[in-house]
Amino acid sequence: MSKNDLVMVKILELPGVSGGCSCGRVACSPEMAAMFQQKVAELRVALDEAYPGRARVEYVNLKENRAERESENGQLLVRRKYPGPLVVIDGEPKFAGAILIKKIVKEVGQVLAA
Repeated sequence: MSKNDLVMVKILELPGVSGGCSCGRVACSPEMAAMFQQKVAELRVALDEAYPGRARVEYVNLKENRAERESENGQLLVRRKYPGPLVVIDGEPKFAGAILIKKIVKEVGQVLAA
C-alpha cells in the first residue's frame, strides 16, 4: 500500500484546556461532549462517502493518551499554540478550533491525489 492509499485523520482534543469541548470550564458538559462526538461521527461518514475505505478518523483525548499528548502535535494544544480541536491529516496539523467537515474532506482529497 503506498502512502496515499489511506489517509489518517486525527482529531486531537484536550478537554478543559483547548477550545472545542471545554466551554471555559474544567470539564466539558455531557451535551458538549456528545455534540463533539457527533461531529467526529459526521466526519467519518463524510470521508467514507467521498473516499470509501481510503480515510480513517481517530479521535484522541490527550488527557487519556500520554504518548499523543507528548507528541509534537499534542504539544501544540498543551502549550496553547492552537485552540482545540486540532485536526491532523497524515501527521500534519491542518485545522484548529473546529471540525470543518467540508474543508477536511477537500484536504483529504488533495492528499489522496498527491
